[in-house]
Amino acid sequence: MNKQRMLWLLLSVVLVMSLLLAACQPAAPQAPAEEPAAEEPAEEPAAEEPAEEPAMDEKPFAGVELNLLQETVPDLDYFREFIPEFEEQTGMKVNIEEVTYTAMHEKLVPQLSLGEGQGSYDVIEVDKQWVGEFMCADWLLPLDDYIERDGFDTSVYVPALFDMIGQVNGVTYMLPYYNYTTGLVYRTDIFEDPEIQAAYEEEFGQPLKVPETLDEYVETAKFLTMDTDGDGEIDQYGAAMQLARFPSYGEFAHLLFVQDGWYYDDEWNAAVNDEKGMKAINSLIDMYKNATTEAATGYFFNEQLEFFNQGNAAMIITYSVMPALIDNPEFSEVAGKIDLSTAPFGMQGGWGWAIPKSAPNPDAAWEFIKWVESPEIAKKRAMLGGAATRLDVLEDPEVLAAFPFQETIREWLKTGKPFPIVCRSQEIIDTLSLNVSEALAGTKDPQAAMDEAAEVLNDIVAEDPLVNK
Repeated sequence: MNKQRMLWLLLSVVLVMSLLLAACQPAAPQAPAEEPAAEEPAEEPAAEEPAEEPAMDEKPFAGVELNLLQETVPDLDYFREFIPEFEEQTGMKVNIEEVTYTAMHEKLVPQLSLGEGQGSYDVIEVDKQWVGEFMCADWLLPLDDYIERDGFDTSVYVPALFDMIGQVNGVTYMLPYYNYTTGLVYRTDIFEDPEIQAAYEEEFGQPLKVPETLDEYVETAKFLTMDTDGDGEIDQYGAAMQLARFPSYGEFAHLLFVQDGWYYDDEWNAAVNDEKGMKAINSLIDMYKNATTEAATGYFFNEQLEFFNQGNAAMIITYSVMPALIDNPEFSEVAGKIDLSTAPFGMQGGWGWAIPKSAPNPDAAWEFIKWVESPEIAKKRAMLGGAATRLDVLEDPEVLAAFPFQETIREWLKTGKPFPIVCRSQEIIDTLSLNVSEALAGTKDPQAAMDEAAEVLNDIVAEDPLVNK
């Protein structure tokens, strides 16, 4: 199997699931009390014996089948291998259905729309841009009673993740499960090359360094786009980018966030067309023309990653799960030649565990979530390469020894900008993707594109019940 195919299999987004049947066994009927003999004097009725205590080894959820809907990400395999242990402890049977990311939402909505207990799924994942939609539809079961009853500590989660895929307006509906926050990865062999350093200092009058600001990122990416073998053709680009229509909004967002900008201002007025927004879109167009391959407008994350792994670029803004792949010689030609930057380019991303109100077995569902998010299982997942969300796991010495990049990824998680929790949240992505891609293609003036995006973003939140205006 070639490298690209292996990588695609690792990164594909597919989920499998089965229907749930719960079985309960009725208690055996008690034998009627024996009548006393007629000739005997009446006796005082015997005191009723206490109900028999369940055997110590009785499984608390024996006979229950638990159905999960999952996206295929590496973390799925990282917890799946421990499920037999959970089944042995509880007596449950856990069924996992995997579907593609695009199919996941359309499969969930009809199930979540069913009445209480009438759905097929007990445990689901909620992506960041679905949180507002699911909240406004009242599809998720609050978890606070379970959390209080069992003393589950939610303070261990990265606060930025818990605020986005944990609590909404002070009520806990999810537990963060998997992060895909973004940050800057760069080639150390390029940044430490003496000839490149000398050429940069000669041109700019200062040492070459890993960029920390938007201006530095654009300037450095353009400088590092060069013909390294003297054949007249560019063979090294400053940045590997994903500029196909859907992910183009993310590349724009990175350049907005590094300026400490966001989609909205403090009063929930769209800010994508303000001074920072316009600088972000114009810088993105500049980089597309002068710092990355023309083919990038057809790239999603897998093509972007392959382009970087083949040694074609000096920098990449990518997801927190990718550095391990970039640094793996089985998949990457630049393994051993990379490092991560703590500069705040990041876009917060993640999934949260949730129990739908339509779940047939909510108590059993919580038992699973409590187990899979326990410190023991969360650490085991991280030691296999999982995208941790708990600070105690991200700071664990054994985890850091096995995955040194996690120390910087922890900073990505702390500083990444969140996604808005609003009812029509998916429309934010759709609107920005359309207008950013049109500005990149030159079919729409950048100012007009961002003005149009801002108009739609303002309409999205105008009457939104989740927005405190």
